[in-house]
Order: sequence, then C-alpha cells, then structure tokens
Amino acid sequence: MSNVVRATLAEQVHEELRSRILGGELPSGHRLLPEELASDLSISQTPVKEALLRLEADGLVVSGLRKGAIVRLFALKDVEDLYEARILIELDAVDLAFARGAVTPQFLAGLSANLEQHAFHLARDTLKDLATALAFDREFHHKLVLARDNAVIADWHKRILAQTHTAYVYLSSDTSLVFAEHRDILDALAANSSPQAREALRRHLLRSRDSLLANVERAQKNEARP
Repeated sequence: MSNVVRATLAEQVHEELRSRILGGELPSGHRLLPEELASDLSISQTPVKEALLRLEADGLVVSGLRKGAIVRLFALKDVEDLYEARILIELDAVDLAFARGAVTPQFLAGLSANLEQHAFHLARDTLKDLATALAFDREFHHKLVLARDNAVIADWHKRILAQTHTAYVYLSSDTSLVFAEHRDILDALAANSSPQAREALRRHLLRSRDSLLANVERAQKNEARP
C-alpha cells in the first residue's frame, strides 16, 4: 500500500512542479533542490526526486548536478527542433481531421469556447493570466492533434507544447498576435477548407517560431555581455 501512496504523491508533485514551471514561478535556469522542494511542499524528498525524474522525461528539467536539477534552458537548436516537430504533427493533424470527418460543429464550438477564454486572459496582462492564456493556447493546438485520433502522437505533442511554453514564459515572448492567428485557423476550419486551415496554421507556427528564436538570440547576447 505504501508504494501505491508514494506513486500517487509523486504524480501530484509532478503536476504541481510542472504547473509552476509552465506558469513561470520556476523559470528556465532555476535550480531545483529536492530538500528545498520537499520542505516547501511539506513532504519527504523521495516523491520529489521521483517527480524530478518525470519532469526530466518531459523535457522540462535537466539533471546532472551533484544534487537536484535545473529548469531547462532552451537554445536556438532546441527551439528549431521543437517547431519542426510541431509543424509536422499539427499540419498533418489538420489534414487527417478533415479526412476523418472530425471537423464537426461540436469540434468547432470547442475551439470557439477556447478562443473566448484565451482572449479574456490575454487582456488581463498579468503573469498569472499569461500562464493561463498559454494553457488555452496549448489546448487549442492539442485539440487539433486529438482530432487525428492517435494517442501516441497526442502524448508526444503534449510534451512538445509544454517545452515550447516553458521557453515562452521565461523569455516573456509576445503573445499579442496569437488570438488573431487562432481565429484565422478556426475561420478556415469553419469554412470547411483544409488547404486554408493548413496554411493559416503553418503561418502561425512559423511566426511563433521566429519570434521565440529572436528572443533566444536576444537573451544569449545579454548573457554574453560583461
């Protein structure tokens, strides 16, 4: 029974730390020490260490320190790789969603409701609301991938999104264009046009990638200054 309880607690710690990373409370480069985290959460170090291993598997933290780990810092190549994967997965998902007849009124209504919440939190302009807006951003893209009905690919995609948004929060990237671009994607889906939806999504992903790459370059230059 103790093993079951410990596994459940480790899962809870994993979700809590993942939420803090994606919300910017634990930014990229932040050192994660099991004893400090255990004290903060009022638990033993064992589930914390297990949670850190899961976060490393998620691509959100990097171990290798004598004790503990750090929240992952993303280099230019990391961002390029993440977006190459997203472009491959998401554009194909749009094609397959149409082919499967998954672009239904219910599917479109779900994306529309997502956009309403996304816009609400973007307008509030606080770190907490940015994190919430990014959660709706992830949900929008993940709904597209779920429509292709492949659980393995959906799981890969969820991890890739989390890594992308860890970099976004840390680098305070501009999200002002995201809502309009998501609206363009939804409009194309509603018009029952696979080519238009695919092109709107491709433009959005490329613009998002280039924006994040520019911020990584800026951060690297700032760090290199004496």
